[in-house]
Amino acid sequence: MEEIFFRKSGKGKPVLLIHGFCETHEIWTGLTENLEESFEVFTIDLPGFGQSQLPSYSFSLADIAEKVLHWIEQEKITLPFVVGHSLGGYITLAMIGLAPEKIGGLCLFHSTPYPDSEEKKTNRNRVIEFVKANGVGPFVDTFVPGLFFDKKHPAVPIVDKIARETSPETLLAYTAAMRDRPSSDDFLRVFENPVLIIAGDKDTIIPVESVHEYGRLAKQGVVQVLIDTGHMAMFEQPQRVRKILNSFLSGV
Repeated sequence: MEEIFFRKSGKGKPVLLIHGFCETHEIWTGLTENLEESFEVFTIDLPGFGQSQLPSYSFSLADIAEKVLHWIEQEKITLPFVVGHSLGGYITLAMIGLAPEKIGGLCLFHSTPYPDSEEKKTNRNRVIEFVKANGVGPFVDTFVPGLFFDKKHPAVPIVDKIARETSPETLLAYTAAMRDRPSSDDFLRVFENPVLIIAGDKDTIIPVESVHEYGRLAKQGVVQVLIDTGHMAMFEQPQRVRKILNSFLSGV
């Protein structure tokens, strides 16, 4: 079984932060410094990203979720509250589908339980063909600025640098896995533990109109929509995100 690279800091209730597509554990640095004052915080590199090895076979997001669950068991982490950014949210929901009893709560951070639309699947296929023809760099050129409401935000170069370290093999494999993921809304409906949803009103990837809709699916769901925010609130609204997470986690 491939190893999952992780960092751990702080003491208290366990909180696991899972990054999104073309990211690593490094995107959480500004949040962990605050959360570790009250919680035991884990950040991981998903298989294929950062310092974690990409599986040598074709995989689904459920396969990745199974690997993360195995890692949680291996590290003896009890009922972590899991914060999943975008792709990380898809994987968190898949973890709940496999073993809801192992997850103490979740935060969908710019993420959704809904599968790709046909239009989105077509766009994923275009990404695959583009990267095969042109490589990772030209894809990142347009992908990363599109994550932000303010295209000149000072964090754009930081995220750009992280994204460029993604291997073509990882980018292609996860694009296909995201395209083929099933709906997770049933997992959200039956999950008994607290659910926090953080969204941006200017997010072009997860439309804010859908957020309130799926926010009502959760039995213990709380929705927080951030103003003038795209897909990267950990950089665009760090103080607000810290306050929301600390407040919610303190009540869990």
